[in-house]
Amino acid sequence: MYKLAVLDIDGTLIDNKGNISKKTIQTIANVNQSGGIVTICTGRNIRKALPVAKKAGIKVAMGCIDGAVLIEPETENIIEGLELSQYEIDLILSSAQGKEVFTEINTGYIYHKFAENEKEYRYDIFNKRTPLGRIKSYMGGVRYIKNWQNLKEISSPIYQIVIAGKSDVISEIKDTIQQGDCSKIDIREHLWDKYLFINKKGGNKASGVERLCKHFGIAMEQTIAIGDDRNDIDMLEKAGLGIAMGNAHEDIKKISGYVTASNQEDGVALALEKFLLKK
Repeated sequence: MYKLAVLDIDGTLIDNKGNISKKTIQTIANVNQSGGIVTICTGRNIRKALPVAKKAGIKVAMGCIDGAVLIEPETENIIEGLELSQYEIDLILSSAQGKEVFTEINTGYIYHKFAENEKEYRYDIFNKRTPLGRIKSYMGGVRYIKNWQNLKEISSPIYQIVIAGKSDVISEIKDTIQQGDCSKIDIREHLWDKYLFINKKGGNKASGVERLCKHFGIAMEQTIAIGDDRNDIDMLEKAGLGIAMGNAHEDIKKISGYVTASNQEDGVALALEKFLLKK
């Protein structure tokens, strides 16, 4: 019997307009009332994830930044944060400095972004670089950095660094990082083409779900995970049952034990009803 459901946000819990359906909100409430637990493990940072958790009625511990941070949404108390060390931060940034890349540092609440040349900001896919886009980004916790020195001076904690650029440049940066002592970090290049996602080891959704299970005292075998994208694959494979959204990539569907409806068709609510409410 499943007792815990861990949800991705984008493409999963929310629809294409960023909304959570009334049916989904009610179904989450029904699961909670029945003694089950519904929570989130998302690639979003804390600032971007908390409003969604509030709308969904999720008040228990949740994972942000692909599981690198576990946080209590009501108090915003960080239960556990997998921080990169100063040595690792310096190694990563020095490997990218002087290259034609876009760099993003995630401190939990703020995305710090920098590119030497304007053309590299094309990798900043969530900002159209319009005046309105800049205002929305600022309100959403985005800060654009003026130079490499300022980027290096960003204070801890730092939970994730993302570097994007041409494939050959990204490959060179990865090789340079691996020449240093990177035994305690993970470099993921399979999530998006031409991007490196760099976290402390354990900064992935599978580990995030494992640590959430430990927090709740629930076995992985009693857990379902629901997602739609490549950063969800590891948690879908690790959970007792991995569920792919109907709008998921085909490779996500192939590794999942079940495929629900899309995020436009209450896929999360239907999966919760089927596996946690037995409807």
